[in-house]
Amino acid sequence: MRYLVTVCVAVLLGTGPALAGPGADFAEFAIDLRGEAQMRASDAASRPAAPADRIDIEDPFYFELEQFAADAMRLSRAISDTGGAEDLQCIFRGMSRDAEARLGALNAADSAGEQARIYRAIADLMRDASEIAPAADDGALGASMPLPTCSAG
Repeated sequence: MRYLVTVCVAVLLGTGPALAGPGADFAEFAIDLRGEAQMRASDAASRPAAPADRIDIEDPFYFELEQFAADAMRLSRAISDTGGAEDLQCIFRGMSRDAEARLGALNAADSAGEQARIYRAIADLMRDASEIAPAADDGALGASMPLPTCSAG
């Protein structure tokens, strides 16, 4: 199943699995995290008034979201080290910070309904990451996707 998803994404992006690189690997990781975030959002949304379920370091999703944040920062640095596009560096730094902030927000949430909204936002972040990450291997984003500007930091 995982291979089928990878092939479908590769076809949609116009690249083949043989062209995998750090960006493609990151995109695949984001696809997996998106599925988990969507499942958790659905579960939490089914009981919106219930108290929030805390997640801790023993929860695999907690670890994987932390890993996503670290990988996004590493990808930003790798792009910087190779003289890659500054906008891509910025995007991956922002994804790292966003993932860390949302992890904190999950544990600060009071209700399952609030967590459902956060999980949906994480799923959206993962969708964006899976769409943008292959550009790290190409060195440039397609003209159809506008790039934000950012400052160093």
